[in-house]
Amino acid sequence: MRKRSTVLTVLLCTVFLLTACQRPAEPADKVTDADSKTDTAGFENIKVRTLDGTDTDMNSILNNAELTVFNIWEPACSSCKSEMEVLAQLGDQYSGKGVQIIGIVKGVAQKNDEEALAVISETGANYIQLQDSEALEKMLPGLYEETPSTLLYSRNKKQLGTVYAGARDQDFWGKELEKYHSKICENDHPADCAVG
Repeated sequence: MRKRSTVLTVLLCTVFLLTACQRPAEPADKVTDADSKTDTAGFENIKVRTLDGTDTDMNSILNNAELTVFNIWEPACSSCKSEMEVLAQLGDQYSGKGVQIIGIVKGVAQKNDEEALAVISETGANYIQLQDSEALEKMLPGLYEETPSTLLYSRNKKQLGTVYAGARDQDFWGKELEKYHSKICENDHPADCAVG
């Protein structure tokens, strides 16, 4: 009897640990509406450097589109690669429609890192790639907890929704981009509001 009780206890503990360690993907309907976070004071003044060594700032980047998608990834992360392929396709689909994809290469703070360049070439993620920095990590801490992680911002520097931790598929990102693009599209930027 004691042996059966011990086996049952071990089984229950194992099931509990396995389910406690799993983190299910957050469903799209639990994402908060546009303008959920407006505490970005100073965000636009952050100096950043692209992977090719070009200096810029977040203000310049955010002013380039109605909707900016920041995706943090690591060269050794396989799920990052699959999501980068999806984002690259959507970036092409939304080209000229006010949406831009920006990669942040976690852990890479040097110009033209060979491993990062190989992943970009493999995935077709030829959008702007930023080098990692302490300033970015301080301003976007939720984005750094898991890779890949993705965050959307409007032109007026407001966070849209939440941090999306973990890789998502083409269908998910297509719906999210369309949802937020249609909410923030402004008629004073006709090229950015183009549809179809």
